[in-house]
Amino acid sequence: MSKAVYQHVPNPSNKRQLKELVETIGSYNNIGITKVENIASKTIQRIRYDMRGETILKIAKNTLMRLALKEAAKKDKGLSKLLDYVQGSCAFIFTNGNPFKVANYLEKKKIPTAAKEGQIAPKDITITALDTGFAPGPVIGELQSIGLNTRIEGGTIKITEDAVVCKAGTKISKTLSNVLNRLGIEPFDAGLSVDVIYSTGNLILHDDLIVDFDEIMDKLVKAHQDAFALSLGANIPTKENIDQLLGRTLREALSLAIETNFITPETAGNILAKTQLEAMILAKAIATQDPSIIPPELLAATQAVAATTTTTPEPSAPEPEEEEDSGMGSLFG
Repeated sequence: MSKAVYQHVPNPSNKRQLKELVETIGSYNNIGITKVENIASKTIQRIRYDMRGETILKIAKNTLMRLALKEAAKKDKGLSKLLDYVQGSCAFIFTNGNPFKVANYLEKKKIPTAAKEGQIAPKDITITALDTGFAPGPVIGELQSIGLNTRIEGGTIKITEDAVVCKAGTKISKTLSNVLNRLGIEPFDAGLSVDVIYSTGNLILHDDLIVDFDEIMDKLVKAHQDAFALSLGANIPTKENIDQLLGRTLREALSLAIETNFITPETAGNILAKTQLEAMILAKAIATQDPSIIPPELLAATQAVAATTTTTPEPSAPEPEEEEDSGMGSLFG
């Protein structure tokens, strides 16, 4: 009697999904892994809708995700680096856009959420000192059982010191979950968080993906301002400062020409005005000794000149029109 031979036939649906995942991996420049634990399906659908057109999210079984990565790694060996991050409830995230922009967008879309019994805490949970508003009773035992120092004051239970009631990586107990809910504390954030992205042969981890763009922009602006001031002080002509340098040079040249009585079409008026002023001052000084020497019309004019007027008129030059800042690209050449 012959023995029956049983052969496992892959599920057609899984085969189609695997093929689709491999094709998708090959179609995007940036492939990431994101956790989808404790996230409502409505939240995932909303995020998918918000990111449509630039980024797609594909949820699959870990086995299929690993198989897809291994298959795609035949063309790009670096993709195998993602295998270590396919753990727990996770999904693929694909984008041809800026991976930092995508990761930070998702981080900002998170919303506070309550801790659930049996959940693994992704970060430390700290309860700060506060007035619980609870009347004395059995609840004080629950508070103390999770490591909180308490006292009764004014008819209510007060938590007297800040305390870490759960370490990252520890399972949430039923008592802790109840206490947090009673206190209205939502210690975690619900939403997608990119653990890692594979981009152009490199792995970019979560902490490196999350950046403060406003802070970076402030630093860039400050650096540009410092470089601009340095280029002006060192007389290094650039596209951004050439108008200011030319304007300053013109003012300095006019001042020097007037000081040395070097007559040009631009300085003639100032030099004549300076000469006239000096003549009036001299005439006034002579008039104090012998007014008869000075012609009457000149004597009358000198009386209008203040005795303390000894400064030379400052040359004026038209200010160059400011041009729109074209960025830092051509600073210092």
